[in-house]
Amino acid sequence: MRDLFTEDWLKTLKQLGSELPSMDLTITCQYEISGAPQGKVRYYIDIVKGKITDVELGKHPSPNCSISVTYKEVTSILQQEKSVEASFMQGNLKIDGEYERYLLTMNAIRSTKEWQNIKLALTTP
Repeated sequence: MRDLFTEDWLKTLKQLGSELPSMDLTITCQYEISGAPQGKVRYYIDIVKGKITDVELGKHPSPNCSISVTYKEVTSILQQEKSVEASFMQGNLKIDGEYERYLLTMNAIRSTKEWQNIKLALTTP
């Protein structure tokens, strides 16, 4: 598996995410991943009109939602062993803020062929 949450990984996510189909979704998501090989990882993603416009390590000053998850759980999601919704319902993925927008509205992005290709690119060495 590819090294997750490195500068290169984030750069790839931003590049491929800019090619997602346009849609009516603008959101900033703050992620906190615990238990990663490099320790706790914090990064955020800005999505404007369905396309990823920015991905940076660190904390965003005013995200719409904050997602907390373990490295093991997010790896299962990226490898398509589990869905975001299942992880949330089982209490393994916690969302503060606009959780409905993250779970429901962002599902339009997560269900695209382009998003599936991004997940594959982000996990394949």
